[in-house]
Amino acid sequence: MGWFIHHVNIEAHDVPQSVAFYRDVLGLKQGEWNYPEGVELGLGVDQLAVFGTYNRGIHIVHPDAAFQKRHGLLHNPTVGGHFAINVPDAEAVKQRLQKAGHVVSDAGTYAMAGVRQLYVWDPFYNLVEINAIVDETGGPRPANGEAHAKRIEREGWHLHHINIDAHRVATASQFYASLIGLTEAEWQAPPDCPIADITGNREALVLFGNDDNRGLHVVRPQPDFAKRNNLDHNPTIGGHFAIQVDNLDAVAKRLDDAGLIYSDAGCYAMAGLRQLYVYDPSMNLVEINGSI
Repeated sequence: MGWFIHHVNIEAHDVPQSVAFYRDVLGLKQGEWNYPEGVELGLGVDQLAVFGTYNRGIHIVHPDAAFQKRHGLLHNPTVGGHFAINVPDAEAVKQRLQKAGHVVSDAGTYAMAGVRQLYVWDPFYNLVEINAIVDETGGPRPANGEAHAKRIEREGWHLHHINIDAHRVATASQFYASLIGLTEAEWQAPPDCPIADITGNREALVLFGNDDNRGLHVVRPQPDFAKRNNLDHNPTIGGHFAIQVDNLDAVAKRLDDAGLIYSDAGCYAMAGLRQLYVYDPSMNLVEINGSI
């Protein structure tokens, strides 16, 4: 099935401040939002920004308590953050979700050119957007049907994975497998992995995506994870997203120059990748990784 993580939507109380962080510290280039023809959401440059092309990548949004009412939705995608999975057939997913008793907001093609959008809560109240490309203005579809096919953005970065927490990983995994239509993949851990009790335990961690750990990570929250692994950040609690960059050392230097606290985990969880964790200005946890 040719699904992919389309974007991550993060809440920011000061959008320009967050834009400066992702642009100047992480080294990404700000993109332009592509609305459907004749449509505007009424969000200014201080309320909405995007990094990536065809509205894919990272969305930075100021919370708008009235957004769902204005657009006739049952979910508010501007509050609390969410992530979006692009699927070949959004209508089929909608029918499965509703048959299973889930409340779905069908926004149609209302915010992004060429993309139909649905919103639903997963069993642990992670807000999930399910979308589908409906015409060429929504960008190219994956050619090979690969799960979370890699898309390299400008500056050589790509969205590597989304990590969500679930107190019962099996329950969440069943939702994503049976209703969204994702397929589990084998986790690729480094030799002598210090968290092998997690990476080899389906009750603690499940991967949907590729055999290089790209895609969707569902993890059980572990309060002592940071302490056990000598980290200043706990990536198992509250969710995070990960981008992969060409030059991780350059990003680390800019983090140092900016005086930001980050955790350099090294290659501790995923084979072939060094991982850093840092909070953005609105305390969204971001993972930046690079090949080793």
